Amino acid sequence: MDVSEPTPRVNFELMQRHLHKKVLLVGQIEGIENNVARLRAADGGTVQVMTKPGGVFNTQFVQFEGIVESPTQLHELDHSSFGDSLDMGVYNELCKIANQDFPHLFY
Repeated sequence: MDVSEPTPRVNFELMQRHLHKKVLLVGQIEGIENNVARLRAADGGTVQVMTKPGGVFNTQFVQFEGIVESPTQLHELDHSSFGDSLDMGVYNELCKIANQDFPHLFY
């Protein structure tokens, strides 16, 4: 496993700092149309995720690994199911702690 460039966990607000870089974004799927998923991020922002063709999401909450294409768009590289129950408030706090308060503990 290559940890020379760890992938940051982001919410909608933090995603803006990582244009054209790889991130991990967790959110709730609100809809999918033509390989574009509408995702509500942990801090309430809405992100359009350009998914891989034929992508199937069996749970409400999904973690996307992808490249930030614009302040509101992510290009999927991979995804993981996060189940049907997730405390988005707690996950949002994790994103803030990992990126703002204690990044040396996470990256």
